[in-house]
Amino acid sequence: MNNYTATTNTQGQIIVKKQTSVLNKALLVAGAAFILLFLFSYSLFQLLSKYLHNPSSGVLNGLYAISVIGIIVVIIMSIVVSAKLPTIKISTIIWMIALYTIFNGIMFGILFYSIQNSVGTNFNVKDILYCFLITGAIFTISGLVGSILSVRFTLSLGRFLMIATFALMIFMFFFWIISLFAFHHNFEKTNMIILFVWGLLMLGYIAFDISVIKKSDSFAQILDSQTQTKFVFLFGFMLLVDLINMLWIVIRLYIAFKR
Repeated sequence: MNNYTATTNTQGQIIVKKQTSVLNKALLVAGAAFILLFLFSYSLFQLLSKYLHNPSSGVLNGLYAISVIGIIVVIIMSIVVSAKLPTIKISTIIWMIALYTIFNGIMFGILFYSIQNSVGTNFNVKDILYCFLITGAIFTISGLVGSILSVRFTLSLGRFLMIATFALMIFMFFFWIISLFAFHHNFEKTNMIILFVWGLLMLGYIAFDISVIKKSDSFAQILDSQTQTKFVFLFGFMLLVDLINMLWIVIRLYIAFKR
């Protein structure tokens, strides 16, 4: 009996170590891609500011359309990869992360350039860096909370996030209908409240994803390093999506306060 208990405890410790190792590596993947996103988007912002003098240029519209289509394609690709993970190559997942980073980098580069021209303020590297640092700090705090959540609370949080997201989407739909017929009213405060609520939901999603990765019992059956590596990059992609979604919210709120 004692030998059985000792063996079970040892196996449990090995599983926990693998879970923690996969989580840490996934965080490194997401963090590295997030840093590359900053460098790429800022470089594009600088190029556009230097060489493009017409904010309504067709070049911007073309780049924006390409990036939107590219992001949609990568999201669909991630769903296929998740469903067929055992037969998918690691290089395919890496390419998926790289393309997602590049297409979002194009969108953020265009966004920063548009902000500089529409707001009429000096939107420079300091402002961009602040947005990325704030996002990273929020992600870290929410991730730490997620790492200590119990399995029961994680399940409850997941159900709450689904219901809250569905309710907010319904509210946004009706709000959009109302705004079409009352276009002369200023809904800036309402938009900020909606954005703030989305931010709170994203905090929940980050904590939920971190908790799921750390506590998933699927690693009990995963012993080969190749499959673990696939999970590392797949989870890294999932966390990168969370980071980028939070970055959009932070930028919107940052610009609102800057005004």
